Amino acid sequence: MVQKILFSNIGYAKGIDGTLWQHLSRAGRYLYCRVPTQTLVLGQLKAIIDLEQPDLCCFVEIDSGSLHSAYLNQLKTLMDDDYYFFDIANKYGQGNWRQYMPLSKGRSNAFMSKRELKFDRLYFKHGTKRLMYRVELHGNIHVFFAHFSLDRRVRVRQLEDVRALMEACPGESILLADFNIMYGFSELDPLLKESEFMLLSKEDRHTFTFHNRKLALDLCICSKSLSERITLKVVDQPFSDHEALLVEVR
Repeated sequence: MVQKILFSNIGYAKGIDGTLWQHLSRAGRYLYCRVPTQTLVLGQLKAIIDLEQPDLCCFVEIDSGSLHSAYLNQLKTLMDDDYYFFDIANKYGQGNWRQYMPLSKGRSNAFMSKRELKFDRLYFKHGTKRLMYRVELHGNIHVFFAHFSLDRRVRVRQLEDVRALMEACPGESILLADFNIMYGFSELDPLLKESEFMLLSKEDRHTFTFHNRKLALDLCICSKSLSERITLKVVDQPFSDHEALLVEVR
């Protein structure tokens, strides 16, 4: 049985591709983005989904409906009869005051899938962005996805958190995330060193653009036991400063 997972940082569907020109000329979208702009971006993302046909779609930097997004629920805009099962939650964590503030309300992680799946909302012990999902696929494969902190010291603790969760998880694991590792792949040592996990991504395959700077931030880590049955493809997203990841498990 082949299972496909898409991971996408959609940048809140603002249509900013990471070039300096777009950051400057479209800066107003960070405060307020019109529905037609978001609809266009989400339509481009939906075209990728229709082409690749993932079983599970995982999203970070998606808006559940806030002042910034003109109260558009971006996940529901993406959903259709094929992708009917979903969950969306504020990325700052349960009870966190940020989920009620105008500038951070609606900022979410989410997933949608073609069938009902067991899932959990998990939370990092450290950092501002704390939500991490665990979704169980066929064959006792557990997909974790998250958005790591911009603070290097916090990232170390979050990597330790997710390692403990993955090691305690029965079966095999896949971790998809925007890791925000600004200083290179050596930052992943707290998760990978002397562990049962391996990195599928390549450091020279960049997934993030900011002006002239290109980095590999959106990565896939998995159980070593999956090494012969898993493949990774980076998918271009011209509407975001991040590329998407497409994972196929056989």
